Amino acid sequence: MYELQRIKEYRTDWVFIIDLTVELGKQKCLVIIGVSQQYLESTVFPEKRGLKHHDVQLLALEIMDSTRGELIEQKLCELTDMVGCPIQIIADHGSDLEKGIKLYSSKHPSVIYTYDVTHAMALLLKHELATSEKYQSFIQKCNQCLHQLQQTELSFISPPSQRSRCRYLNIEKLINWAQKLLNCPIETLLKLAPTSDPESLNQKLIRKFGW
Repeated sequence: MYELQRIKEYRTDWVFIIDLTVELGKQKCLVIIGVSQQYLESTVFPEKRGLKHHDVQLLALEIMDSTRGELIEQKLCELTDMVGCPIQIIADHGSDLEKGIKLYSSKHPSVIYTYDVTHAMALLLKHELATSEKYQSFIQKCNQCLHQLQQTELSFISPPSQRSRCRYLNIEKLINWAQKLLNCPIETLLKLAPTSDPESLNQKLIRKFGW
């Protein structure tokens, strides 16, 4: 409530990051967070890292029955009156957001509209992996393995759950899990599954993870 209600600083160097999230029936939640260019240049860039939660400020959050581009533009204009015109807006290429940002940019031509790198990379990965038999087999077997290991003594090393949407944004978790398990010494697994003797555990691992 404090973040939603407190007065935000009026600046001329905001970078807005916008998304529509948490769909509930016909409603969607419009979220706009911001970080100043000054903060980026003084704190984030020198540390050579990406943004973290504590780097950004929640500038707007609103439940919307309709997310037509004209309404997105209206919300951006209202926010501009309160905190200042941004120098850059970062968002995905969702049709409503894109239309709203372009309508807003037509009135504020100095604003840079940037396609966010996370979604851009996810599309590249999807292009590479959607037709890869090896990768599709991998994620299918990960899903089967997850269900097989539920409520068993090996559940602690089961694959991470896959998201039904935006799954190409979360490939790293599955790959990291597979690599860590392949490189994990049997002694470590024995400590985590103390009821199993080495030979029995090894046979179970082969049966469940031989793929």
